[in-house]
Amino acid sequence: MPELRKPSGVTSTGAVVYDISAARRRVAARSAAASDRSGVSEAGRELSRALLAAEESPELRAEKIRALRAQIANGSYRPDPRDVARSMLERGF
Repeated sequence: MPELRKPSGVTSTGAVVYDISAARRRVAARSAAASDRSGVSEAGRELSRALLAAEESPELRAEKIRALRAQIANGSYRPDPRDVARSMLERGF
């Protein structure tokens, strides 16, 4: 164990001292390395942008509109008022 050392000037009956400075440096290095990383990778951000673009494509949007119109026509459309209010606040209405 490289962290264990005998202090100089101590007799053979002297104590062994645990040098914690190396352990502290390792912990600090791990903390610094962990804080330098982001929670979302560039690949994750790219995937999110691609998903958003796909969801806004004209074909999917037209299908959503058809489904909503059918729900409204048969009386089963029940929007969540909280979602409506949240959306209005996000869009600045």
